[in-house]
Amino acid sequence: MTNIAKIVLLVFSCVLVLLVSGCIQTQALYIGNKVTAEKIALGKDAPQVGTWETFDLKIAYEFVVKGQDLDISGQIQLGDHQKMVYDYVRSLDIYLFFLDHDSRVLLTEPLDRTFMGSTQQTVSFTRSYKVPAGAKALSFGYSGKVAEQDGQMTFYLLPLKK
Repeated sequence: MTNIAKIVLLVFSCVLVLLVSGCIQTQALYIGNKVTAEKIALGKDAPQVGTWETFDLKIAYEFVVKGQDLDISGQIQLGDHQKMVYDYVRSLDIYLFFLDHDSRVLLTEPLDRTFMGSTQQTVSFTRSYKVPAGAKALSFGYSGKVAEQDGQMTFYLLPLKK
């Protein structure tokens, strides 16, 4: 093998190691961090209906827990500020957090990543998850970017602190 081939192989290997080591599964995100946003108690066998709302986002949900299974559906809308000021959603990742009795994240699941396009839209979702052992409540979080002709804004609500 020539020196050039060895260098190319070494560089490729280093880049591959860096890429793979930076990947974290969604479920591992925020584990152990405390959620300060609104929490919803996990009831058993009875449907729960409600609205989780922040300045940025509104999630109308309905869910039921059957054994260790959670079936959840609902609709997602941006908050009035984003609708009035911005025209376009560049990205929006919405998460479902399973929480313990201290409001700490046990597991993070992706809820929706399809919300792109007009800020005026409503996105529907239907998902099923396994409820982790020790889960007492759930909450939502998000990270997104909206834009208009003169600029863009990033917004988020995530459990970033232990």
